[in-house]
Amino acid sequence: MNKRLPRRWKDETGSFTVEASLVLPIVLMVTVLLLFLCLYIYQKSMLVQASAAASERTAYSWDNSHKFAATGSVEQGQYDSLYWRLTDDHVLGTLFGLAGGDGTKSIQLPHGEEGSGKLPELKMSKGGTAVPASMAGEMRYSNQLLIRKVTTSLNEQVSLTPLSRILDDGGQIKVSAQSIVVDPVEFIRTVDLMRYYGSKFQGGRNGTDKAAAGEVLQKFGGSR
Repeated sequence: MNKRLPRRWKDETGSFTVEASLVLPIVLMVTVLLLFLCLYIYQKSMLVQASAAASERTAYSWDNSHKFAATGSVEQGQYDSLYWRLTDDHVLGTLFGLAGGDGTKSIQLPHGEEGSGKLPELKMSKGGTAVPASMAGEMRYSNQLLIRKVTTSLNEQVSLTPLSRILDDGGQIKVSAQSIVVDPVEFIRTVDLMRYYGSKFQGGRNGTDKAAAGEVLQKFGGSR
């Protein structure tokens, strides 16, 4: 009996089955996790693409609300009012710190129908058509006088149980993309406007007299 034990320890019969039973579950688990990870990355890339497309289309067509968001084309003779940059974009309010001069506007996505609100909301609603109905989020426009940008934030809940337990956000994908509104003509006009009002309403050491500027704007500018 004692002589047979060493022989059995040296016998390799069935070793492949034993090793496979130990290694195969690990390989299978890693493969499944990689598949779920690929699905997670794919869903996130879709959100990034949609948010970037919405921001870029909105920023590109910001100078004319009649532009088609997908192509950027516009029918001949279709344009916004002459002073929309001063009124709807709140350039003067941002420049002189007037009441109601908040240069930040936002809408909720998806925004299927074009709203009948103010001009910034109308432009964002057109650009927001690039966001599929299954994705939710917000599009925000901020006007800091010299820097105007459109930011699109999207989020989507991905039901991937293995990853949901591992990830800190529980499978909630959140992405954000922004695009700068570029308008060289408006930039030149804004610089000239600052120089003009700076020289007209010079108020001693404190620089521009905001009260005097606000009084003139309310008298002659008004709101749409």
